[in-house]
Amino acid sequence: MTGPEQDAPDPDELRAAQRDRWERSADGWQETADRFNRATMPVSQWLVDAIDPQPGQRVLELAAGIGETGFLAAELLQPGGTLVSSDGAEAMLAHARARAEQLGLRNVEFKPIDLEWIDAGTAEFDAVICRWGYMFALDREAALRETRRVLRPGGRVALATWTESGRNPWAMTTRAALYDAGLVDQLELPSPSPFDLATPAVVTELLEDAGFADVRCDEVELRFPANDPDDLFHQTVARSRQFADLVATLDQRQLDDLRARIAEQAAPYAKPDGSYLLPGVALVAAADA
Repeated sequence: MTGPEQDAPDPDELRAAQRDRWERSADGWQETADRFNRATMPVSQWLVDAIDPQPGQRVLELAAGIGETGFLAAELLQPGGTLVSSDGAEAMLAHARARAEQLGLRNVEFKPIDLEWIDAGTAEFDAVICRWGYMFALDREAALRETRRVLRPGGRVALATWTESGRNPWAMTTRAALYDAGLVDQLELPSPSPFDLATPAVVTELLEDAGFADVRCDEVELRFPANDPDDLFHQTVARSRQFADLVATLDQRQLDDLRARIAEQAAPYAKPDGSYLLPGVALVAAADA
């Protein structure tokens, strides 16, 4: 006997598959980190400004990846303060440790933490920061309730998600090419996707339901550079294991066709010098515990 309940994917299996993809994409994120972080610096700066780190405070960064946003806060926590940089993927944390050492940061702790089950004490932190993490949680309500639990009264959370997919060609150009080539069944990315928390109304409701108050939302426009369509292809392979795994199954004819379709999709964002600048719009929010 089958039905919706029997056919539904097992949440633990989904979490394991998601973690595996992040583990395997860590090297690619490290490879492309400088370009990505330069492009997204306005979001990182907004989040850090929103939590207003002070010397002596203890701040938790969730879904930190290879480290960037939290490291900006770490400098402001000195003297006496600590950043806990966390991620569900150990490979991401390994790169984050190396980057912190390179930056000379001595007040950063590293810890594997799942968004939905935060391994920390109640009211342990003065602030929590999460750049593009909550939308990937299978149980976002639980993730935000946990965030509220580990914040002291009066503490603050700052987070970033993405607005609707149509406003983010930087992420959707290669997806559109895959769809046009018949390599994926639908244009929209399957959930959990970067675009699942795309509106202020959705984010505000989640935060308020988790016990947060004084929710503030804003949008930040971004631009992502690519030298040419092949560079865009390479960046996507580096950062998306789903894309890389699919590409690995293609023969040369299919690869050539896909590259041509990516060039066609990227054409509206070409600059006179032949490079590309693809737009994106992030949704940022802050709230008080």
